[in-house]
Amino acid sequence: MRLGLTFVLLLGLALSVQAEDETYLAGEEVFYSRCAETCHQTPEAGQLNPKQWRIVLNTMQKRMHKAGMERMTEQEFEQVLHYLTAER
Repeated sequence: MRLGLTFVLLLGLALSVQAEDETYLAGEEVFYSRCAETCHQTPEAGQLNPKQWRIVLNTMQKRMHKAGMERMTEQEFEQVLHYLTAER
């Protein structure tokens, strides 16, 4: 019974890490394709804390809209925020 529970816990942890990595990679892709290659050089992710990054991303969304560019979707926004604030 203990072995089965240990296996289930380890499997859950592995799936969680995999999902975390997929979100990070998706955020990295969106960041470089929508921000870095489009408008400006990329800042270092560790320069700001999560609250500051959220403010910066919201500001960039407004600038994108004013420039006639399509805003990031909510999912893309959260992926980029995750990428910028993940501890790597």
